[in-house]
Amino acid sequence: MKRWFAILALLSWGLAAPVAVLYDQLAPALDQAQALQGKNPVQALSVLTDAENRFREGATDLTPVLREGVLQSLADAKQALSKKSTTDLSARVQFIKAILGKALYDTYFSDLSSGKTQEAAALLPKVLSASGLPASLSAQANTLAGANDLDGLRRFFERTYAQGIVSALGRAQAQTAAPQAYLETTRAYALYLVVQDSPKARSLTAKAFVDALGKLSRGDLEGFKNDAKALSTQAQAFLKSVSAPPQTQLRSTAPRAAVNPPRSGGVRLQAPVAPPAPKEHPVTASLLPAKAQPGAKSPAGVGPLSLLGELHPLIQDPQKAQRVATQLEGAGIRSLEVWRRTLRELRGSLLEAQAQSASGQLEAAQTTLSQVAERYRSAVQPLTEALNPALAARTAAVLNRAASTGGLRIPDFTVLGNELLENSLSLQGKSLGALQGFQVGLLNAVLGVPRAFLFLLVGFLSILPLYLLGLTFGGRNPYWRYLGLAFFLLLLPAMLEGLSYLGAALGEMVPALAGLVSLSVQQNLVMQLVWGLTLLLAVAFSILGLRGIAAQFGLLPDRTPREAPLHSPTLPGSTSKANKSSSRSTHETIVEWDEEF
Repeated sequence: MKRWFAILALLSWGLAAPVAVLYDQLAPALDQAQALQGKNPVQALSVLTDAENRFREGATDLTPVLREGVLQSLADAKQALSKKSTTDLSARVQFIKAILGKALYDTYFSDLSSGKTQEAAALLPKVLSASGLPASLSAQANTLAGANDLDGLRRFFERTYAQGIVSALGRAQAQTAAPQAYLETTRAYALYLVVQDSPKARSLTAKAFVDALGKLSRGDLEGFKNDAKALSTQAQAFLKSVSAPPQTQLRSTAPRAAVNPPRSGGVRLQAPVAPPAPKEHPVTASLLPAKAQPGAKSPAGVGPLSLLGELHPLIQDPQKAQRVATQLEGAGIRSLEVWRRTLRELRGSLLEAQAQSASGQLEAAQTTLSQVAERYRSAVQPLTEALNPALAARTAAVLNRAASTGGLRIPDFTVLGNELLENSLSLQGKSLGALQGFQVGLLNAVLGVPRAFLFLLVGFLSILPLYLLGLTFGGRNPYWRYLGLAFFLLLLPAMLEGLSYLGAALGEMVPALAGLVSLSVQQNLVMQLVWGLTLLLAVAFSILGLRGIAAQFGLLPDRTPREAPLHSPTLPGSTSKANKSSSRSTHETIVEWDEEF
């Protein structure tokens, strides 16, 4: 599935406390997701989703570019999880930490220049951790900060980052495996992003790093080596410039001006074409940067301006329309047609999840459903929420419920697909009707444990009437055996449905049982035909059994002609005792209880 890939403008003006808190929330979740990627991808995806939700709720004070950029990078990380790309996930984690690391770095110096030494000291371990630098550097940094030597402290950090960039590029050139070279180059790029505003780092550019990563992603190893060599030369020049002793300057007695972090620099969101993957692990993002200036407007026909023009007839509130356009732009939606196409793609992904679920690939189905829920939330829900808040909340709830539970059947996916169609119709003010809303509410109510418990209980209890029937009437009479077979065939679908839910419940723990989900009558065409055949056989056996029993009771007319018995002559109007006795005897013989019966 194609996705938008992003590198962000790193704007960190005035983001002290929020960035520190959000970093403390995000960093452990990112590390946990990496640790769980190979063991439990579904849980890893859940960890990232929870972290994203917490970030979204707590990042309301961040600049929109930073906030949407982190969210986009988290979405890319989840895509890397779904594609089982260790390289891509590690790269995404480095970029997310670099984004927050840049904000922490600038805030650290801003606090020191403002006299907030305690706040700065609390931020320092996070600055080092975000860039993967050793904690032992804090001692020297605190010494320089205590001496109020901010220039020396900045040179110390720039020298440390420059050394890291040179070392990472050296390791990248020494690698023979493309994925490892990609990660080392990404490491160098992430370090550069933190100190990119330094005047002494002008020899390095984001474009140079991105070009090298793009060539490596496309398999152009020769081009990558040339670019990496040039980058290494430029990084060594940067290191040399920050390692030189500072020139003696005349100090004035005027108070020192606060050193504020620059507001420019970094890169903005782009929509690149996914490059070819390396041999071992797919590297699914080519990183195309462009400098973003705060407040800059997009060219005509590009970005949120064109989308905003389409939204104005739908959303009367200009501020709400602008907010929706910004959110959709961050998710890669450039027009309403792209928004509609995204909905169609999501419905196609539901068909993919349906096929995975029907074939017993339960983990893959949950991953696909989680992707659908996430993509809906970021790329579709903002517009639907502005037009129909109840529909947006309903759709998000049912998609999240479907992604977090197993045992979905084909009718469930039909309801989910219709719900996405309902979102598309909301642009025209149309709806599928009240039945769709009722089905979604019902699905939300029974999905998961309630419905699974019901069918497991019915499947288990179906055995009891068959046992009692055999115990009571089982024997030599073939007609009751026919009825027993009819009962069995009628209850067989219930038993299979119970086994199907058992497979869904235990499939993750015991993969061999996952195949039981295909026994559901609601899951595939084969079982529907089997169900039809069992109904036909049940009808046939019930006819045979009940007809035989009815004949034994004498309830069916006897069409066989019989000879009249010879009687002794009697007077007209009289009846002999023998005839009466014979008639009564014959009648009693017909209704007499059969020993086999």
